[in-house]
Amino acid sequence: MKVLLVSATSSEIQTTLDFLEKHSSSKSFVEYKYKNLTVIPFVTGVGIAMTSFALGRYSEMKDITLLIHAGVSGSYSGKYNIADVVEVTSEEFADIGAENQDRSILTTFELGLCDINQYPFKEGRILKKNNRYETQLPKCKGLTVSYASGSEEKIQILKQKHSAEIESMEGAAVFYAARMWDVPFLSIRAISNKVEPRNKENWNLQAAFKSLNSSIQQIIENINPTK
Repeated sequence: MKVLLVSATSSEIQTTLDFLEKHSSSKSFVEYKYKNLTVIPFVTGVGIAMTSFALGRYSEMKDITLLIHAGVSGSYSGKYNIADVVEVTSEEFADIGAENQDRSILTTFELGLCDINQYPFKEGRILKKNNRYETQLPKCKGLTVSYASGSEEKIQILKQKHSAEIESMEGAAVFYAARMWDVPFLSIRAISNKVEPRNKENWNLQAAFKSLNSSIQQIIENINPTK
């Protein structure tokens, strides 16, 4: 069974890479043999464009049994604390389209450039593909932006238009690629900050990295290829 472990940066999954380096029965330049799994780390780069290109050109995708997307996110929701880990079950592109004079955004669907239900979209969102790989993590909706929100004006515009609970810069690109490749996937995110006027002092990347990698390692441990 082949697991593609996808992340925008190596730092987000470094602890898991160290774990695999230590505990794998064998390893090569691009993959680890762990129990009955072949785990392939895959760092895409940050943002929609890099992620889309990296996953779109990955020629071995047809051989992947499960794609696991791991990363950190900002939270719009007050119900999540820093370092909480969630599973994202739907994604949406926030700012591909046009800007109105009031700075609100018209999506490509609202502009009539795309069908809101054209595959893989459903009412403008991309949903997780039903598969046998499940987690016990809280489920949430994601929103993918071209740049992290850092002003009250933008945050309020996004909150009013979307019902998302977390924000990232790659999520919808991964969902789109995985659905187009027809590959089962999980999107796992740890909360590194609240989505608020930018203040890096309120972020805690190290705590988010720690909880993220703990969850990813647990998922890898619990995968049973024989089921």
